[in-house]
Amino acid sequence: MKVLFVHNGPVFQTPDGSLYGVTHNNDLVRRYHYLGSQVTFLMRKKNIESAASKFSKIDVDGFSFIEIPEIMSLKTRIKNYRQACSIIKEAIQNHDIVIIRLPSAVGNIAVKLCKQEEKPFIVEMVACSWDVLWNYNWKTKFIAPYFFLRLRNRIKKLPYVIYVTNNFLQKRYPSKGIQTNISNVELTYIDESNKKKRINKITDWNKSSPLILGTIAALDVPYKGQADVIKALAKMGVAKQKFIYRLIGQGDDNKLQLLIEKLKLHSQVQILGPIPHNKIFSFLDNIDIYIQPSKQEGLPRALIEAMSRACPAIGARTGGIPELLSEDRIFDKGSINQIIDQIINLSNKENMIKSAICNFNEAKKYEKKVLEEGRNKYYYNFLKDHNLLAKTSKQK
Repeated sequence: MKVLFVHNGPVFQTPDGSLYGVTHNNDLVRRYHYLGSQVTFLMRKKNIESAASKFSKIDVDGFSFIEIPEIMSLKTRIKNYRQACSIIKEAIQNHDIVIIRLPSAVGNIAVKLCKQEEKPFIVEMVACSWDVLWNYNWKTKFIAPYFFLRLRNRIKKLPYVIYVTNNFLQKRYPSKGIQTNISNVELTYIDESNKKKRINKITDWNKSSPLILGTIAALDVPYKGQADVIKALAKMGVAKQKFIYRLIGQGDDNKLQLLIEKLKLHSQVQILGPIPHNKIFSFLDNIDIYIQPSKQEGLPRALIEAMSRACPAIGARTGGIPELLSEDRIFDKGSINQIIDQIINLSNKENMIKSAICNFNEAKKYEKKVLEEGRNKYYYNFLKDHNLLAKTSKQK
């Protein structure tokens, strides 16, 4: 059995031909191995010189890759659309099952072609197209209503949908098909010792030392909201000296660097760039407060991972973030004043310990063994509905 996973991506390729990713990694390949022994990623590719210290290598057995040309902008869509459709169609024909992650330009084409080819497929609904477009820039606001309504209408008619949120995406994009909610973020193991270490770290904190704030998100996507936190620090005046803000993520950081320079926050804000996923937890263990300032999210992986390390956290009122954090740790997206209030309110030992314990307990819901059981049950029924159980059992 051959499984095709369709998403915009990208994955990254070094000169020696090795492929790397961030969330597209070996663990994701293994997840889809339940459905088939061969898993192919179909998405964009970016060439890089080196990835050893930035990304995770994708080298698990049974993995292959098909490159799709860029079609996300109007210019590239006009130029590459026919070629993209041809590649997607051929890939769908050569695989037994298709997993499509939406919203994505490549995914939209794949849904249409899967229906034409009568190929069994599952859609993973991971984000809100309205929030993505409305919060990207002023130009995309004009097309946000159209794409929102188009996706809403499409999801309603799909036969199999997995939502990553408990309620948010289901309400905005309801489906009449067979659906479930399973986070695409799963934690291999949640260790109680992490909670004890965090409480000790908070207890030992000397108030004369600055608190380390942190965000993990793409650096070149405006709706990720890091600029709002930077502006909040600037507005704190003298109080900003009590905090250092560290940013992890891939993408061009030029706009953020210009903002830091403009606000003269070189000593407070540190952009560290991308790091391999296996080093994320070390980063989280060394910060004091995690901030998810996004104006668009499904269910943010980085926030859940921070919570699993008992990290005190605050986040914007968007997507699935309010499903993770308590109401008193939520701020309205884009509100500089509320970000300031939340940071200051959380920067005392009592509130930090309370937040740490609450977050750690919530993160337990996202342990791999818990999510895997629900996901595999859904996969099993999907295979059964399409008379594919016999084929799957033969390969195992």
